[in-house]
Amino acid sequence: MEPIRVYLADGTLPEDPKEAEKVKKRSNWFILCEGILYKRSFARPHLRCVTPADGKRILEELYEGIFSSHAGSRALAITAIRTGYYWPSL
Repeated sequence: MEPIRVYLADGTLPEDPKEAEKVKKRSNWFILCEGILYKRSFARPHLRCVTPADGKRILEELYEGIFSSHAGSRALAITAIRTGYYWPSL
């Protein structure tokens, strides 16, 4: 697995040098493997990146299935991470 080299939607870096450096540093936390984007993690396997819409669906499924006893939002987010998913607004 190798680090991603696509930084923006069109494959270029921002023109502002500070923003470009920021994007380069952040990109090291992500891996593109067989067309699927993953976020690297220290203590866990790589986390699969999903869209916020898919993230909402995942949280709803976890809440209805595992947490039918109305667990708190933090516990639900931790379970989503333990399950192996990641999205920026998590």
